[in-house]
Amino acid sequence: MYKLRIYYEDTDAGEVVYYANYLKYFERARTELFRENGIELLELIKRGVHFVVSEVEAKFIVSAVLGDMLSIETKIKEIGKVSLTIEYIIKRDSTVLVTGKTKMGCINDNFKLTKIPPDVLEKLKTTMNHP
Repeated sequence: MYKLRIYYEDTDAGEVVYYANYLKYFERARTELFRENGIELLELIKRGVHFVVSEVEAKFIVSAVLGDMLSIETKIKEIGKVSLTIEYIIKRDSTVLVTGKTKMGCINDNFKLTKIPPDVLEKLKTTMNHP
């Protein structure tokens, strides 16, 4: 679970989180999920392996505001040979604010779809089996 405080820079003139910022929060939470499970993005990049977003969904339920402390739960829902799907739940205490999903494709340095490397695939599968 990733924790995040809302700062002034995250908000619009009404001190409400600007909707597009939730995509950045998804990114941060996803990166931390990978890191917690032994997948370092910088190491993948050095190996010529990249995960890119091909689809995104977000459902905005309740607004986050300046000063809020949020938690973001991430869960890998599907893993294919060249893609994976991650779900997100953003909460303030027990109140669900935003839910979302990203589909990620695995590409190489030439921007071509490529199989997820076996070692990374194994770590992703382990992550998927442990909430």
